[in-house]
Amino acid sequence: MPRPALEQLRGARYDVVVVGAGAVGCATARELAGRGFGVLLVDRADFGSGTSSRSSRMLYSGLGYLAARYPLWQMPLHPGDMIQRLFHTRAVMRCRAELVRDMPGHLTKHRFHYPFRAGDRYPPWLVDLGFRLTEALGGWKVPLAYRRRDVASAASESPLAAGLGGELTGIGVFEEYMYAWPERICVDTALDAERLGCVARTYTAVTGIEPRGAGWQVTLEERAPEAEGSVTVTCDVVINACGPWIDRLPGGGAGPRVRGVKGVNVMVRLPGGFRGQGLEAFSSRGEPFYVFPWRDLHFIGPTETVVSADPDEVRVEEAEVDYVLEEANRLFPELALSRADVVHCWCGVRPTSTLDGESTLLPVRVVESGPGLYAVTGSTIMLHRHAARLAARAAERRLGRRSPPPRGAIARPAPPATTAELAQLVTREHVVRLGDLVRRRLPRGLDPDLGRDAARDLSAVLATAAGWSEERRLAELRDFETDTSRVYPAMPLPAPG
Repeated sequence: MPRPALEQLRGARYDVVVVGAGAVGCATARELAGRGFGVLLVDRADFGSGTSSRSSRMLYSGLGYLAARYPLWQMPLHPGDMIQRLFHTRAVMRCRAELVRDMPGHLTKHRFHYPFRAGDRYPPWLVDLGFRLTEALGGWKVPLAYRRRDVASAASESPLAAGLGGELTGIGVFEEYMYAWPERICVDTALDAERLGCVARTYTAVTGIEPRGAGWQVTLEERAPEAEGSVTVTCDVVINACGPWIDRLPGGGAGPRVRGVKGVNVMVRLPGGFRGQGLEAFSSRGEPFYVFPWRDLHFIGPTETVVSADPDEVRVEEAEVDYVLEEANRLFPELALSRADVVHCWCGVRPTSTLDGESTLLPVRVVESGPGLYAVTGSTIMLHRHAARLAARAAERRLGRRSPPPRGAIARPAPPATTAELAQLVTREHVVRLGDLVRRRLPRGLDPDLGRDAARDLSAVLATAAGWSEERRLAELRDFETDTSRVYPAMPLPAPG
């Protein structure tokens, strides 16, 4: 369905306006449209262009959420926390099974490893129990296939396991999933929401939300290049799904409702035998630490740092990259990774929920700031459908129930094979900027060169399909390069000496 002109929305009334077209916002729009509500989905940029595109790309089992930060002997003293962790892990595992069932084309399955060492904080028997409990919480629908192997057996099966250093006492082996293309999950979910009746419009900023009668008036402003304008629409319910920007939405309710946690990932090229295999461990800080397989490469991380800055201004710091490399070398000392091995890196800000000003492990909260004004906090991409259902139920409590929830898989369409098919995609899938096409409609943005080699040819196709001038096409190429360097920087080598 083509992207509607902003003027077409002037004065329109909807049951629900969803602000933010990341994974949670797109899923919420799909959930509500499938339940029979009139929905408008807007975002100041493209589908999935914020935090959803800067995650660790893992459909995680949730095992790490069972790991308390306090000593093991104190677990009986924190029953509420442990119950919360169990519910959190169950939600993660159930969402994992749902995505494996409904979106198999968006996922890839990999063998992961967990190293055991003498003196570990968590003894092997407790880790074994954690894996079994995690599987049980998910109803064994998508097995982790966990087993603990002796070092020699694991090393004979896996070059990655053989490359581990230190005094190993065993190696756990299990199965995990990676998102083959997290941005495309957002796009396809939004397109499915449209199929169910939602109106979606990207590059549409919300500049104000004000009470109007029993509902709300929402002011929308054009943000696409070479376009301008502003209109208002009205609705009964507003759902703020802006992720780490929730507290920055004008008129979207008072905060703080989220606390940002910055995660940095570093892409490197590891030995060829490591291809397709991953690792889960704990860092020297006691935080979960991963080696993620990504096509012919791997990325390592993430860091976990609380930040209060505008997520738009958060950048990868050199010290963070050095920390990730140091932790990787602690696991694989023979690799001796340095900044020279870094292909690129990126960071995202996860919107953890807050309760009375403090961060909480609670996976998702739907916070009401006014009658029918809700914010969805604390979700990650792996919980986006769970978050959407909670948001939809909140809307139903205010508006009443209309239709059963939507069911069924979301397909991942085949990439266009011809220039004509590509031109049709541009119109059908709301492509506004060159980056939208390279990163979120086609998989070229996931290549090691981040789509740079394809950008010029694709800009020519897009210019013809969208009616761009040559000046606009060249400006889009410059903007694409600037944005690529900003979001995926290559770290400079340290000064000699």
